[in-house]
Amino acid sequence: MTERGVWRGRGRTWRIGVVLVVVALLVAGLVAAALLTDVRDDLRGGREASTPAAPPPSPALLAADGAAPSPDPAALERILGPLASAPAVGDLTASVVDDATGQVLWERRPRDAKVPASTTKLLTAVAALTRLPADARVDTVLARGAEPDTLVVVPGGDPTMSRGAEPGPLFPGAATLAQAADVVRAAGLTPARIVVSPGPYTGPGLGPGWATSEIAAGNIAPIQPWMLDAGRLDPADEYSPRSAEPALAAGRALARELGVDPERVRVATESVETAAELGRVSSAPLTERVRSMLVHSDNVLAEAICREVALDRNPDQPAGFTAGTAAVVETLTERGLDMTGVHLDDCSGMSPGNRLSASVLTDVLRTAAAPDATREMRDLLDTLPVAAGSGTLIDRFDGPAAPGAGWVRAKTGTLAGTSALAGTVTSTDGRTMSFALLSSGTDPADARAVLDQIAAALRSCGCR
Repeated sequence: MTERGVWRGRGRTWRIGVVLVVVALLVAGLVAAALLTDVRDDLRGGREASTPAAPPPSPALLAADGAAPSPDPAALERILGPLASAPAVGDLTASVVDDATGQVLWERRPRDAKVPASTTKLLTAVAALTRLPADARVDTVLARGAEPDTLVVVPGGDPTMSRGAEPGPLFPGAATLAQAADVVRAAGLTPARIVVSPGPYTGPGLGPGWATSEIAAGNIAPIQPWMLDAGRLDPADEYSPRSAEPALAAGRALARELGVDPERVRVATESVETAAELGRVSSAPLTERVRSMLVHSDNVLAEAICREVALDRNPDQPAGFTAGTAAVVETLTERGLDMTGVHLDDCSGMSPGNRLSASVLTDVLRTAAAPDATREMRDLLDTLPVAAGSGTLIDRFDGPAAPGAGWVRAKTGTLAGTSALAGTVTSTDGRTMSFALLSSGTDPADARAVLDQIAAALRSCGCR
């Protein structure tokens, strides 16, 4: 399955006022990536009673050494040059910069605009963390309709509501369908019908270049302002096919929860009149949702978050793909980042029409990794998958790339003929670097291993 799907892994927000370093810890052959929270002591089973149990992994953060020596660009070229020329990576563009100074340490045509795939989500994340409060939530309003036995759902743009009684593993802290039903019951409404208001979105549900076949493949759902489990038909399976009508499916699920005939649910195309608000349920905070977006590379959530940015910028204007992408680019430009050559058709990276450069990606990453980064922006570092530890990197960085396990945090990207990796890494000397690698023209399965080796070499090489 390509990156267009979702992936496993999660973490908890840790904040630190200096550049972050991730520690790799090996216990009985198990790589424990830093920042993972739910570390289980699964190492005791199967051991002889007389054999002492190994201590559980102890993930941790260390402060970077601001006085650590920076890699020498010439030494980096000697080590990375042959990897960059490997046929497996095809046409590679790249940028590696020193986080403390911004000095370019190694590059390959860094300003060439390329298809970025899911590394596009880094721009969406930084725009959201720039524009919105870290604790921003999205509300779904339950209201009494003009007809007294009608329940109106007024979506605010939350695709993460769980159909279970508790939030699922993909979207920690999400609202639940049970909470929504409790709001209705507590208000004393026994509805005979449910109407889902159109909410704050406009335009087509599928982005430019998106194929309808990707819905059944589990990679997308039409972007609508209310969904359950980002449209998944089976919330327990992150690779599940998704609904072609996610708002209607959510309304019918709520109907079953309330004992309403699911056939008496409709999704309105125009604003629905309401008599009184019954209450509302809220999504997880922004930081938690950004983490879910990046760790699981969830395309639906990425599109919802960029619309959230657009709606914050223009509250009276419904948001679609054009407004969402414009809001991301404009927010980053206002932040002082050079968006020259950036073209976005969507905010998730699903569109093959997206273009951006490796240098843009490293500039975006340094907003979180540079010494003057705000505590809130450093949350981005905690939302990135950990090499060999979480999300889209959980089954990578073995073999020749094993030195990067636990030390590389990065966003992956995969489309047909495209493989990307962009993130942060700390050298053995304690120097942190932001890097972006964009490969095209070869099988991503082949390119991926070499990209991992390049990132691992940045970790293991003092390069002086």
